[in-house]
Amino acid sequence: MRISLPRAMTLCLPLCLVLVHGCARDVTEVGGRKVVRVWHVWGGTMAEGFTRICDEYQRQHPEILLRPVFAANDLATNQKFFTAVAAHKPPEVIFVDGPQVAPWAEWGALSPLTELCQEAGIGRDDYFDPCWRQTVYRDQVWALTFCADPNFGFVWSKQAFAEAGLDPERPPQTIEELDRYADLLTRHEGSEIVRIGLIPWSQYGAANSMFTWGWAFGGDFYDYDKDLVTADDPGVVRALEWMASYADKYGADKVAGLERGFGAAEQNPFITGKVAMMCLHIGGIADLARYAPDLDYGVTFIPAPPDGEQRSSWVGGWCMGLPAAAANRREAWEFVRWLCADDEGTALVGEQTGLFPGYKASPYLEKVRHKKHYDKFLRILQECRHQRPVMPIQARYMRELGRAVDAAVYAETTPKSAVAKSALDKARRATQDELDIILGDRGGTP
Repeated sequence: MRISLPRAMTLCLPLCLVLVHGCARDVTEVGGRKVVRVWHVWGGTMAEGFTRICDEYQRQHPEILLRPVFAANDLATNQKFFTAVAAHKPPEVIFVDGPQVAPWAEWGALSPLTELCQEAGIGRDDYFDPCWRQTVYRDQVWALTFCADPNFGFVWSKQAFAEAGLDPERPPQTIEELDRYADLLTRHEGSEIVRIGLIPWSQYGAANSMFTWGWAFGGDFYDYDKDLVTADDPGVVRALEWMASYADKYGADKVAGLERGFGAAEQNPFITGKVAMMCLHIGGIADLARYAPDLDYGVTFIPAPPDGEQRSSWVGGWCMGLPAAAANRREAWEFVRWLCADDEGTALVGEQTGLFPGYKASPYLEKVRHKKHYDKFLRILQECRHQRPVMPIQARYMRELGRAVDAAVYAETTPKSAVAKSALDKARRATQDELDIILGDRGGTP
């Protein structure tokens, strides 16, 4: 299969790619056992859990040799992976983030799984809708969802609520309530902010924040029928105007000063009390249990304006695919199927990582249904309607959305929200121009 990489990527490939292109592939069989190399993205405790998952599969399948290897995924060029594919030396299995599936398929880096799914009886009804949609592009299945991230649960500190005179058991339901609560929860010492009620653009990156609040405000980001980027949709514009209003109110520089003290693990700002309300990823539940077991907090749906999308959320998550021209395709597929579409495999993934499978029939989902806070995230997952747009230039779109958020939040203009529409229009035009080049005159629905 010829690998067609985007122009920008071909320019950055190293000379060694040319030198190794004709070389023999890595060893694919050892002592009669088929080798299945798995490039994964996990570090820390997640890596330990994934290793235990692989050990169990290896125990059950002694006829293969499973080789999990950490390979960082920067969600953009992933030069190491594309170099391996173009050199005809890819791993047998690759982790691919949901928004990467369409670009990698467009560039010829993934092998379609449609026929394998049909043979195994795997289809759309087996997955939560966004988990299936993110893996399908141009009527072909290119990956299976490994873990489903309901983005996001909205969490609030009950202690901070009590200190501010708010009912600890009643989180904000609307944007108007959210704004009022944020004012009451924010504390200053002199001219410095020491605790803030909410930072709308902060958690999990500016682009992800734009998706989160854009959908909550009733906006839309992509027209699939026309292959049109809609970053300047009125609901998205309203969301960014609202996000920028917090920079007007509290001062973007002062908020940035507070953020310099943020960290991960036990330095999470929600744990340290520097942020009283935030959008939380499902993986954050395990961190809170590990580093702040006595923290009293609640989880609910993201607040929305009355004319926005109530109980709004979106799903992300890592997927697993088979690289183009990879060896031992059948053995690799069975490993992917077991982890992503099998009762035993998906249950083990949940138990070892704390992440939700995208596979609806997984026994793990029933097991955690009544577990504290997990039940809220499960409801969010079950009701979710959105995933990031399935399009071949997702990384470019996210960069442009991030720039639009930064432009509005850090604008010198007062009010900063006045920049929102022009910034999003610029993001739309820049993304659409590149999309048109890639799609040419094909058009149609992904």
